[in-house]
Amino acid sequence: MVPDEQLRKERLQLLLQQIQLPKQIVEQHFAEGLIRKLQIDKQKRSWHFQIELKTIVPSAVYELFSVHLKQAFEHIAKVQFTFIYEQKSLSADEWQDYWPIIVTKLQSISDGIRQLLSKQVPKYDGRRLIINVRNETEAVALKRKVTESLQNTLIELSLPNVQLDTNIQESKQEYEQFVENRKKEDQSKVVEAILEKKKQEEQAEKKVNDKNLVIGYPIKDEPVMLESIQDEERRITVQGYVFASETRELRSGRTLLTFKITDYTDSILVKMFSRDKEDVPMLQAIKKGMWVKVRGGVQNDTFVRDLVMIGNDVNQITPKERQDTATEEEKRVELHLHTTMSQMDGIVSAGRYIEQAAKWGHKAIAITDHGVVQAFPEAYSAGKKNGVKVLFGIEANLVDDGVPIAYNEADRNLIEDEFVVFDVETTGLSAVYNTIIELAAVKIKDGEIVDRFESFADPHEPLSNTIIELTGITDDMVKGQPEVDEVLRNFKEFVGDAILVAHNASFDMGF
Repeated sequence: MVPDEQLRKERLQLLLQQIQLPKQIVEQHFAEGLIRKLQIDKQKRSWHFQIELKTIVPSAVYELFSVHLKQAFEHIAKVQFTFIYEQKSLSADEWQDYWPIIVTKLQSISDGIRQLLSKQVPKYDGRRLIINVRNETEAVALKRKVTESLQNTLIELSLPNVQLDTNIQESKQEYEQFVENRKKEDQSKVVEAILEKKKQEEQAEKKVNDKNLVIGYPIKDEPVMLESIQDEERRITVQGYVFASETRELRSGRTLLTFKITDYTDSILVKMFSRDKEDVPMLQAIKKGMWVKVRGGVQNDTFVRDLVMIGNDVNQITPKERQDTATEEEKRVELHLHTTMSQMDGIVSAGRYIEQAAKWGHKAIAITDHGVVQAFPEAYSAGKKNGVKVLFGIEANLVDDGVPIAYNEADRNLIEDEFVVFDVETTGLSAVYNTIIELAAVKIKDGEIVDRFESFADPHEPLSNTIIELTGITDDMVKGQPEVDEVLRNFKEFVGDAILVAHNASFDMGF
């Protein structure tokens, strides 16, 4: 075999392993196949595989391959594929098997025509697919609207090019009888499916209700620490606490369980697929808060970009919990703890704390969050529920009240008084060596600005670059302006008997 062909063949086998196509199907239908071409559109995030095979695969294999391929790469790109067959021939039975797929993929046809096509199975005479219709009008409409779309669909599926023809059956009674029989058959199958599903659910529920849940085989292997897993592993056993769990049904009909476990040395994501319908209730029984032992392989997941465990067997276990072995007289009382209500300083809720204290036999516990009391209601309820006395505390933030905020105190009616909010700009920070260059203020009464004051003052000296950059005032702006004494007299008249307000009053009043 040409080396390039061998490489393309190996790439197909790697792809089939990655999408987890059953080994029996691979050996039967893809053993001699190869990837002829892979087209990648980075802008549209789409991949298109062109795969060469010896013979046309059965319709069930086509659908299974499609589902596995799209699920494997659905979070990476939109995946399409085309099979290129060396031998293109289908028997009448194979055409009938492919017919539901063909009808589903037909484009630009009405719901009525699609329904007509899906309700019957075409006959194949070696070169035509023959559909039964009720009259000549329906035959003409069917050919006109379906022929082009059918050809495009056959090209997409790489199936032989055949013509669509019709067979007129004018017996209305036979058609109605066919519909009635089909309806009864469908109803019978639905009833059987419901009964079978109920039976399976009852059997699975019985297994779930057992004291310890077992999915797969019992695990007797000793678990390894999660922190020791640094690379892919073929078969390994771990155990830990389940802190997240989710199940979802895939388009293939199988159920995927994903859950995260930790043994407090590290954590790992576990994925597990249902083997059959009986597994579904047991997979759904894996919940947050359980302790489990898991056996399976560890592989690098391209979606999460991390090592992920593919679980084969899961056993629920009873963990060895930490105990408080102190006597009743020596049981401690925790007087300092932060709950999740302490911002950036607490990861456990008040309810969990109190529940754990009750398990250890503690008679009381204190809540001391940072500057908040929002945990008190939950703590009160949990204390009543678990029989634990709750000491309600707080780590308060104290304000330095030694710095005065008011000067020249007086008995004034602050609601009715006027306030003058002012600010000064100076040539420097010293009230002795520097002087005022601008004074601005607003007068406020009843929450509204009623007057304004603004004036520059001539310092009779050039301003430093620092003051110009800081205040935005230049030498030209203050040159020739009133003297500082005149500005202060005018400001005093503006203030009158109002209360003065400043953001840095001790500095501003120094001038």
